[in-house]
Amino acid sequence: MKLTSAMLADSAQVQAGKLYVLGGGFDTISVKSLPATHRSLTLAMVAEVGPEERQQNLDLSIALVDEDGAELGVAATGRLRVGTPPNLPPGAASVVPIVSPFHNVTFPAAKGYAFVVTLNGEELARIRFRVVEVA
Repeated sequence: MKLTSAMLADSAQVQAGKLYVLGGGFDTISVKSLPATHRSLTLAMVAEVGPEERQQNLDLSIALVDEDGAELGVAATGRLRVGTPPNLPPGAASVVPIVSPFHNVTFPAAKGYAFVVTLNGEELARIRFRVVEVA
């Protein structure tokens, strides 16, 4: 499996195999004071799952870390199992939208952060962003 796209969004959902994103594609969160709590932050992703990965359990994990690699205690884990669509050509990958919402995330400092996405213990991607304090 590989991620073909990933972004931060205010909200996202999957309906009928399609990804619907609201307020997505940003890399900066502006706050008036610190620490700051962000009410709703969603990681929206699109994955390609190859034929050899179908019909098996794929353990997906997401953890929020700061720019120094320290974990913030914000994480999600899940098991993805992708079937074989009946109209897919032999050998073709399946496109799978995935969303992971996080609520009331507290950022202690103005600096860089990243959601680290792992599959079966191996890192797939880091979705980087920053928190800045504004007057």
